[in-house]
Amino acid sequence: EATTTTKFNCTKCGKCCVNSPYMGSLFAVEEDLVRWEEAERYDIMDTAYIFHWGEKIKRTADLWTDPKTGDEITNGTCPWVKKIGKDLWHCTIHELRPNVCRDYPVDKEQRDGFGCPGDWIEQPVHGEK
Repeated sequence: EATTTTKFNCTKCGKCCVNSPYMGSLFAVEEDLVRWEEAERYDIMDTAYIFHWGEKIKRTADLWTDPKTGDEITNGTCPWVKKIGKDLWHCTIHELRPNVCRDYPVDKEQRDGFGCPGDWIEQPVHGEK
């Protein structure tokens, strides 16, 4: 039995990764922090200002900070994205990127606000019997 799901088709334009207001609003959740710890990517952890809320509340983190100074990176460009062409960018932590990046864009308004050329496509999903 096949159904469909909608997936955002990223064109790697980089418009989300080099948008200063957006970059200044990024955060990580416990799931992201655990993903980075399990992958032993302490270099990523070093760019996250982690808040420890206590035993009952999971950790969160502000992204992205300079690992040497602890200051927020304010140049508007994600430290993990590299320009590889005129309008082409590569995320160097794509498989480990935080959920806030995985979930981009949340809607057409956000996409259009960035001038992003990507769009949603339907993909077949095969269900278990």
